[in-house]
Amino acid sequence: MGDSAQKIWVTVDGKKYLVEVGDLHQRPITVIVEGSSFEIDLDYDFDDTGEERSISSDISIQTDAPSHSVPAGTTCEVTAPMPGDIVQILVKAGQKVNQGDPLCILDAMKMKNTIHAPQAGIVSEIGVQEGQSVEFGVVLFKFS
Repeated sequence: MGDSAQKIWVTVDGKKYLVEVGDLHQRPITVIVEGSSFEIDLDYDFDDTGEERSISSDISIQTDAPSHSVPAGTTCEVTAPMPGDIVQILVKAGQKVNQGDPLCILDAMKMKNTIHAPQAGIVSEIGVQEGQSVEFGVVLFKFS
């Protein structure tokens, strides 16, 4: 994404995501979440004079975010970020992966999206097969 990109941790429904955010002065803003690229626009609020002002948030920026691994005795699930078809599975059950390693290729609306490991761990279960259609939120992989 370039030198101006920042990495931030965002928590959604209790799950943490490492998000790479592009230049905040360009519109739309490009962000990468778990290996998938999205274009977003920021919401704005207006003050009493009609001047536009940014809505503040609780996001903290970490320039060198630490690599996280699954704590012993727990599991982590990787779910489909969008509906699509599983084109290729790139890992096997029992395989050790690092944060950012590619897990599978998901074809959504004729675009191939690489799904990456959100953290280091061992693939304990593969919940899909090549050629399978999946809906948003379907568990693709489990880590232990």
